[in-house]
Amino acid sequence: MMFTTELLYKNSVGVPTFPQARGGQKALFIVNVVTLEGTFPVMGIDIEHKNLSDGSYTTAASFDSISTTGVFKKEASGLKQQVRLKLTLSAGTASRVAILDPQWSN
Repeated sequence: MMFTTELLYKNSVGVPTFPQARGGQKALFIVNVVTLEGTFPVMGIDIEHKNLSDGSYTTAASFDSISTTGVFKKEASGLKQQVRLKLTLSAGTASRVAILDPQWSN
């Protein structure tokens, strides 16, 4: 199993991960929030998708707001050809997040 680690600083527009090709009609996304720094940190994670011919990404699903460290999971279905996560740290100062490869199914 592969994973990517993201270091995230406070932002309001969101930081996208590198897009990957869809591996099935639905997927379970798992993130491990290793650190959340600052006063009352709040992280949002959107699962975004698009077809190759689409001009922009749309949100397929969103994790609940994250304000503590730990492992969080979210399932999304009806996914298009390309998938990525968009991470937003709207409060707090920094965070380190380990993102596991999605678990694909049909």
